[in-house]
Amino acid sequence: MEHINTYIGLVPLFPLIGALVLGLMHMLTCKTDKYPDKLYGIIACIGPILAFCVSLILFFKLRGMPADSRYLIHDVFTWFAVGDLHVTMGFLADPLSSLMILFVTFIGSLIHIYSAGYMAGEENFGKYFAYLNLFLGSMLILVLGSGPVVMFVGWEGVGLCSYLLISFYCKDTDNVLAGNKAFIVNRIGDLGFVLGMSFLFWAIGSGGFDYHSLRENAHHLAPSVGLIVCLLLFVGACGKSAQIPLFVWLPDAMAGPTPVSALIHAATMVTAGVYMVARFSFIYAHVPTAGTIIAWVGILTALLAAFFGMFQKDIKKILAYSTVSQLGYMFAAVGITAYSAGIFHVFTHAFFKALLFLGAGSVIYALHHQQDVWKMGGLKEKMPTTYKTMMIGALALAGCPLFSGFFSKDEILFSALATGHTGIWAIGVLVAGMTAYYTFRMIFLVFHGKPRDQKAFDHAHEPPAVMTVPLIILAIGAAFAGVLNLPSLFGGSLAVSHWLAPSLVEHHPHVSVWIEITAILASVIAFAIGITIAYKKFADGAVEPEFSGFAKWGANKFYIDELYNCVIVQPYKTTGSLISAFIEPKVTDLPIKFFTWLYKKLGASFKVFQVGYVRVYAIYMVIGLSLMSLFLSQTIN
Repeated sequence: MEHINTYIGLVPLFPLIGALVLGLMHMLTCKTDKYPDKLYGIIACIGPILAFCVSLILFFKLRGMPADSRYLIHDVFTWFAVGDLHVTMGFLADPLSSLMILFVTFIGSLIHIYSAGYMAGEENFGKYFAYLNLFLGSMLILVLGSGPVVMFVGWEGVGLCSYLLISFYCKDTDNVLAGNKAFIVNRIGDLGFVLGMSFLFWAIGSGGFDYHSLRENAHHLAPSVGLIVCLLLFVGACGKSAQIPLFVWLPDAMAGPTPVSALIHAATMVTAGVYMVARFSFIYAHVPTAGTIIAWVGILTALLAAFFGMFQKDIKKILAYSTVSQLGYMFAAVGITAYSAGIFHVFTHAFFKALLFLGAGSVIYALHHQQDVWKMGGLKEKMPTTYKTMMIGALALAGCPLFSGFFSKDEILFSALATGHTGIWAIGVLVAGMTAYYTFRMIFLVFHGKPRDQKAFDHAHEPPAVMTVPLIILAIGAAFAGVLNLPSLFGGSLAVSHWLAPSLVEHHPHVSVWIEITAILASVIAFAIGITIAYKKFADGAVEPEFSGFAKWGANKFYIDELYNCVIVQPYKTTGSLISAFIEPKVTDLPIKFFTWLYKKLGASFKVFQVGYVRVYAIYMVIGLSLMSLFLSQTIN
C-alpha cells in the first residue's frame, strides 16, 4: 500500500518536470531556435500522458478497495509547524480527486497534442508548452492536495499560468490588459480564500490542517463561524470559476491562444471553484444558508451569462459565456447539496467544452484567425470533420436527449425540483432553452448558409490530423460520457454518484418518478424551443443585425465592464494619484524628512569638533578614556 501511495505525487510531477525541461530548453535556445517545434511538442505531451497513465493506475487501485476506506495518502514532507498549525506537503487520492485527475490529464493531453498543430510556426513555441505543462501541473496539485494550504499552492499556480497564457501574445496591448484583468480579479477572490482558511484554522485547526482532520473536527465549528468560512471560501470560488460579481475576467481571457481557452474552460482553472466547494462538503452541507446563497448566485450567473451569449459575435466569447453559464449550473447544484450532480456536470462539460473550443480553434485556424461568426458561413462542406464533431459538442452543451450534457444538466434540474428549490429549477429550465438557442445560433452562422467572406471561404480547409483526431476523441466523450451516471429511469444506477459518495456529504432524496419525468420533459421542451428558434432565424443565412433597446444592452454585457471601470477602477486610480500628489509628500514623507533634517543638524553640531589636528584628537581620547574609567570604577564600587 505504501508503494502505491508514492504514485500520487508522480501525477503532478510529470508535467512539472516537463515544464522545467521545456523552460530550460527555451531559455538556452530562444535566440537560435536550435530545437525544432516537433521536439518541443513531443516533450510537452509526454508529461500529461504519463500523468494520465498513473491516474488510471490510482483509479483502479481505489476501485478495488472497500468503499469506506477508499483513499490513498502520500505525505511527502512536513512543510511547516507553527504552534498548533501543522501543514504537510501531501497528496490525497480518493474517489473525488481520482475522478478529477482522470479527465484533467486525459483532456489536458489531448489539448497538448492539438496545440502541437495549432501553434506550429508560432514565436516562443517552447515557452508556450512550458507554460501549458506548468498550468496542468498546478491544477493537479490543487486537486490532489491533502489539505487547503496545499490546495492553495495549486490555486495560485493556475492563477499565475492563466495570466502568462492569456497574455501570451504580449506584443498586443489588449492581450496584456486581458491577462492583467484575469490576474487582478482573481486576487480579489484569493483574498477570500485566504481569510476563509484563516477563520477555519482559528475555529477547528488544532493539530493537522488536512481534510481528514478538518472533517473529523467539523462539528466544533459554530454555525455563525461556519457561515463566515463558507462564504469567504465561496468568494475564492467566484474568482476562479467566474461567478457574479467576479465573472468579468473570463470572456476577456479569450485573448490567449485557443487551446489555452480550451484548457482553462474544460480541464483547469474555472473548475477549481466547484471542486473546492465539493471538497469542503463536510462544512457546506451543515450550513444551509451558505448553500442557498451559493445556489442563487450560481443560477443567476447562469441566466445572466446565457443572456449575454445570445448576442455575442466572437465565436470564442460565445463559448466563454457558455462556460460561465454552465458553471452557474454547477454552483446551483453544490449549493443545494447535490455535490455529485455538480461534479458530474464538471466531468461531462470538460468533454464537450474542450471539443467546442478546439473546434472553434480549427475554424479560426482555417480562416486565418477570423473570429467573427458574422464573417463565416457555409463551412460544413469545407470542414466536414470539424462540423460533425462540433455538432456533437453543441448537442451535448444544449442538452439534447441522450447526449452527455443532457444527463448531467438534467440531474441538476431534477435535484433542484426534488429538494423544493422550484425557483432555481424554473430559471434553470429557462437557461436550458437559451443555451440551445445561442449554441445553435453559433453553429448555423458558422457552418450553414452562404459564405459571408468569399475569400476566406475559398482558402478554408480541414486542419491536419494532429488537430482533428483530438476532436474525434472528444466527440465520443461528449456523446457517451453521460451513460456513466444513468439514473434508474434509464436503467442505470447513478454509478458516478455512488463512486463519489465516500468523498462527499450529501443526501439523495427519494421522490416520485413523476417529478423526474417532469424535470426531463421541461428540459427537452426548452431544448426544442431554443433550437427551433435558432434554426428559423439562422439556418438559411442571416444578416448581422443592428441591436437596439434591451438587446443592445445584452450585446454590450449590460455595460458591466464600464460600470466597474467607473465605480472601482477610476476612483482607485484617482485616489492613488491624490496619495501620490498630496498625502505621500505631506504625510508619509514627513517623518523621513524630519529624521533627515535632524541628522543634518546633529552632523553640523558635531562638525565643530572635527578640527583636523592630531593633538586635539589625542585630547578627545584622553577625555574619553577618563570618562570610561570613571564609569567603570563607579559600577564596580
